[in-house]
Amino acid sequence: MPAMSKRLEGKACVVTGAARGIGLAIAKAFSAEGAQVVVNDMDQQAAESAVEAIQASGGRAVANYEPIGTVEAAESVVKSALDSFGRLDVLVNNAGLLRDKMTHSMSEEDFDLVIKVHLKGTWACGRAALQHWRPLAKQEAETGTPQHRKIINVTSASGLMGAVGQSNYAAAKMGIIGLTKTWAKETGRLNINVNAIAPAALTAMTEPLVVDPEAAKPRLARFALGRYGDPEEIAPSFVFLASEDSDYITGQVLCVDGGLVI
Repeated sequence: MPAMSKRLEGKACVVTGAARGIGLAIAKAFSAEGAQVVVNDMDQQAAESAVEAIQASGGRAVANYEPIGTVEAAESVVKSALDSFGRLDVLVNNAGLLRDKMTHSMSEEDFDLVIKVHLKGTWACGRAALQHWRPLAKQEAETGTPQHRKIINVTSASGLMGAVGQSNYAAAKMGIIGLTKTWAKETGRLNINVNAIAPAALTAMTEPLVVDPEAAKPRLARFALGRYGDPEEIAPSFVFLASEDSDYITGQVLCVDGGLVI
């Protein structure tokens, strides 16, 4: 039997916040499907370790250490893909952090930081990718050789339903949904697909929520499947949205959350 083709063969992908957790699982899954990957993370040692793990499995990856949240950082990440691989086909906006606190006690600094990394960071990286892609797409339209390119943003259940103690995070994640739908409308005719995924996985950000089994029971009861997923269970949805299998899907939010948002 002929070998199965890899769904992302020859593609160049950027994954922000890719040194651990869901981001690392995405980067590894992309590589396993044939993609070349820019592993972005401000933790340089962790980013290098992620690159080494991908390379040890026969993949091709490079690290970028820019802290997401500025136009300069976004342009650097896109440049890393172009300098290393000569192209950019897929952008995953995954970088994020938490600064949870009830609104009445949340500092301005904690609000601004979460908005900067999640919302402005997503906007800035998307802007940098689109500035590179738009002229390419127009040239391809003129020559009759259109290619699909993909942006996959990461939102969350908080961005769909709100969450106590997360006014900054929920506002950012709701804003990311707005970016997703707006970009899909702006870029569809250029064959640029823009979607979002709302994942729920056990990572360094969520593990503190389930350390106490008794205290965690009400939280886990919200999931139809009764648990958080593993990052490796989340990554296949990103592969799908990055591949040609999703070329007719844009402007959507896919919940990969074990039935948390129903």
